[in-house]
Amino acid sequence: MEPAMTYIIVMVIVFALLMVIRIPIPFALLASTLVYYIGVDLPMDIVVVRLLRSFDSFILLAIPFFVLAGKIMSEADISDRLIRVADLLVGRVKGSLAYVNIVVSMFFGGITGTAISDTTAIGSVMIPTMVKEGYTKRFSAAVTAASSTMGPIIPPSLMFIIYGSIAQVSIRDMFLAGAIPGLLVGLSQMLVVKILGIKANFPKRTQKIHFKEGVNILKNGAPALVLPALILGSIILGIASPTEAAVIATFYTAFIALLVYRTMTPAKLIGVVKDSAIETGSVSIIIAAAALFGWALSNEQVPQQFAQFLVDNISNKILILLLINAMLFILGMFMDSIPAIMIVTPVLLPLFRMLEIDPLHAGVFMSINLITGLATPPVGCCLFAASIISNESMEKISLTILPFLAANVFVVMLVTYVPSVSMFIPSLFR
Repeated sequence: MEPAMTYIIVMVIVFALLMVIRIPIPFALLASTLVYYIGVDLPMDIVVVRLLRSFDSFILLAIPFFVLAGKIMSEADISDRLIRVADLLVGRVKGSLAYVNIVVSMFFGGITGTAISDTTAIGSVMIPTMVKEGYTKRFSAAVTAASSTMGPIIPPSLMFIIYGSIAQVSIRDMFLAGAIPGLLVGLSQMLVVKILGIKANFPKRTQKIHFKEGVNILKNGAPALVLPALILGSIILGIASPTEAAVIATFYTAFIALLVYRTMTPAKLIGVVKDSAIETGSVSIIIAAAALFGWALSNEQVPQQFAQFLVDNISNKILILLLINAMLFILGMFMDSIPAIMIVTPVLLPLFRMLEIDPLHAGVFMSINLITGLATPPVGCCLFAASIISNESMEKISLTILPFLAANVFVVMLVTYVPSVSMFIPSLFR
């Protein structure tokens, strides 16, 4: 074995050990990567250059603006209006609040593109309301955490932006490809609620909403619901790039928060800008550290060797895809989706080329698989947030969320083996 490859193996082992002892992911990535750089005697100047070069992408400028737009929507109490719209649509069926929780996550995810903001903004309202109406704490927290996983799938999506920048795939096509899978995740989770509700006898809304009141609810929710169409429409029609659409989304959310809904003051907006800057900084550190780690792997041609090994030893394409999904699911249980997608994408791209799998299709099923980890024990951040909001133990919520996770896994398998599920809408615009 070549000395450089030995250092790669040591680097991966060190990273795994640092993760086990709960070292923050960016520091674990940086520390383990330094093992390789020092071992092969590369100048430290290269480390700095690689860190800076990881941000040298116009597409990545969309991230801070989408983060800011999501923060504004969250802090301006927009979720309350979306909940009213969702309740108008599905509130009269048994298990109504569980369905409302899922539907409003579709709306909110299509606005913010992140899962944790979905969990905190919607969970802080929906979980106490569901408990008050007779749902258990564990079920209320479970359905909230599970439905939040739609956020990174339904466009706009930070994961899609990062994957597209690495794989050189159109961000517009990634957004379009995520629409049907995101909808399927929501529908499959609704089916879980339906099945569980048969035995649990979930309550439903008995109060009738009159026509005039319904019109007012839709009127109040319309400015927020316009945002996903504004983002996607401007990109699809060629009016704006994804980065420019993110800027448009930020100014639009600030406009409706300050002047339409009047639920945010200029002083509060400044605080939101500061918070989003801190969150963007956290994401940027992860991006830089993961890019450095990925470059070390690529420099020793680990992705190509890994791909060749699988192709040489497993002739069945279906089995290879199943193995990849199993690996991604396990990784998603222990690592946040953004560093995970940055690490595995360069490794798996050569394999997808050998198997003649469209990188667009691969990006969608990889993303759905990894974001399922956001609600999967033991480390899922959405699960943790729902536990804090509901004041229920992680152990109890973890057992209750299993049927919802099974629904997500079903969608992953469907998207993996039926490419048209994700490729259909992008094909219409090519």
